[in-house]
Amino acid sequence: MFKDAKEQMEDQALRNLLEKGASADIEKVAQTANEVTRTQIREGSFANKILPPEKIGNERLTKTMTEDLIVIDDLEPDSPGAKYVPFETVPEGEIITGSRYITPMARIVTPMFTKDIDLLRTYDYPIRKMLTDNSIKDGMATHDRKFIQTVNSIVSASGHADEVHPVTGKVQWRDFNKGLDRETFTEATKMLPAGNDKDKFVARNYVLLAHENTLRDILKLDRNAIGGDLAQEHWKNGLTETSIMGIKAISTIKRSLVPEGYVYFFAEPTFLGHNYTLTDWTMYLNKEAFFIKWFSYWLGGFSFGNIAGMAVARFGKQYQGDWNVDDGSSGQG
Repeated sequence: MFKDAKEQMEDQALRNLLEKGASADIEKVAQTANEVTRTQIREGSFANKILPPEKIGNERLTKTMTEDLIVIDDLEPDSPGAKYVPFETVPEGEIITGSRYITPMARIVTPMFTKDIDLLRTYDYPIRKMLTDNSIKDGMATHDRKFIQTVNSIVSASGHADEVHPVTGKVQWRDFNKGLDRETFTEATKMLPAGNDKDKFVARNYVLLAHENTLRDILKLDRNAIGGDLAQEHWKNGLTETSIMGIKAISTIKRSLVPEGYVYFFAEPTFLGHNYTLTDWTMYLNKEAFFIKWFSYWLGGFSFGNIAGMAVARFGKQYQGDWNVDDGSSGQG
């Protein structure tokens, strides 16, 4: 059935209204004539900064007897040490074996939003797009929550601070009674490079993650502690460094995930694992009469093939938080 001119005009008006918020990058809220007053800061995913996402297709999925979506990756094989031998001696035989690990896929969805189309007439800013942007940032926080929960379960496997990990044989969790200063921070950076008593599982500090207020403790260090005119620079401009002792620094405001006083250390991505994306953040939108409904979703997964590539240090007696982060229902911290 053909639509009359009036229906066609109404449909075009609706498309124009929806496209006003949908055509631009979903990560950016358009600038409007009347600036909206914000009430909360939302940030992107810190997990994606530590372990950069990799876009994959169906060809990377491994078929199983079920319909589970998984990716199987190879782990670097261990090799026996070389040794001196007498002349006219052939080396001993060694059977080559390799290890693999699984990355399961999962979906993150935002709430379903509903709005009467005509009630959008009173807004001179793209409220639908702003809600979508905020909900996606909350979805990224859900991804971060699963990421940090996994890290916590790995580094705390020893049961107590300053004890060797039952699998890697090296310390990956340390507590310091003193607050963060040059001495305690330096000691904390020794965990990843230390390895175990067989010189296995050695890694280098590549990036650190801490709450913004934890990193601000560095501003307390005076000229004698950090040297040169850096203390004056901190007083004038705040903490402007992108690295500390050669380690790339990532700050977050998600205190429910990364409490103040905690500093996480990670090896470079090659020594960690994979962070896969099967479906980028996508918005579904549907019109029913004079209502519109929409939500966003993402499909992917991450895994750590090398559990020796991470460590955590807690500074000060007043650790603000514990290993039990919340269940993900509260959005960003």
